[in-house]
Amino acid sequence: MAKPVACLLCRHERTTEIDSLTPEEIGRLWHYFGVTLSPEAQASFQRASRVTQHRCASCGFEFFDPVLPGNGAFYTDLQTQVARYYPGDSPSFLHAIDLAVRVGSRDCMDLGCGDGGFLDLARSKGIETHGLDLNPKAVAAAQAKGHDVHASTAEAFAQSHSGRQFSLVTAFEVMEHVPDPVAFFRDAARLVAPGGHLVISVPHGQGLYRWWTLEPCQWPPHHITHWRRSDLEHLGQQHQLQPVWFGSDPLRGVQVRISLQTQGDLEHVLGRRPSKPGRFWTELMTFLYRAGLCRHYLRWGTSLHAHYRKPLA
Repeated sequence: MAKPVACLLCRHERTTEIDSLTPEEIGRLWHYFGVTLSPEAQASFQRASRVTQHRCASCGFEFFDPVLPGNGAFYTDLQTQVARYYPGDSPSFLHAIDLAVRVGSRDCMDLGCGDGGFLDLARSKGIETHGLDLNPKAVAAAQAKGHDVHASTAEAFAQSHSGRQFSLVTAFEVMEHVPDPVAFFRDAARLVAPGGHLVISVPHGQGLYRWWTLEPCQWPPHHITHWRRSDLEHLGQQHQLQPVWFGSDPLRGVQVRISLQTQGDLEHVLGRRPSKPGRFWTELMTFLYRAGLCRHYLRWGTSLHAHYRKPLA
């Protein structure tokens, strides 16, 4: 068993092991989806012999070793080999845009902006656009579209732009990638002007991914943490932000079917015994899910959304 590391959320030192894979096994999972990791991308594993998923014995937060985040070569591989790796729209984008228009946001800072998908929407509403990302190829693409985007972390940006704040700060599917999510949230909150808003989205650890556990995006070097609503509520309280809204995507029947079938395929790739139902039962479960209109009241989709407001000074 790998030596546990301190919880990335509450710093408690006692954890339990949920699962583990070798870097070679993670590479095979990516290969199933048509992605071949370059030697430079594989350097993200820091020569680890196994990658272990931990659960905190105190707060229940799930995470991996924080030394394993993806490097620039890893994200370049994904951007090159995965169609629409950076989405042009999403439910998180639409919620943030509706919010920005409703409250009259003048400017926005998108952390982990990729090639500028959300910034395109913001600019179409007359909002001044700014962004940060560590993928040089994505930064160049966003800059080519006219956005003010820098290859920087939020902490480094704040240090080099003393006192700069924004009426809207966003981070869509970013916090799960960083080795220190508490510090990331703190730095994001510091960039929000008094009376301004922070919108965060993360993969839904208690939704679709509860049974799609071998989806390689949910493992290092891609994701370091798995999130629940209670974790997002805790971060807001810790940094004195007022909670406005928490929500999640609906889960469509086709997503249930695909995830269950793919989980079985991935278990086969690794030589594991199938832990999920066979094709017949998967189709039956999908039918019952659709017939029961479950998507309208079971919010088990792929993303969690959190909206906070920073109190006036």
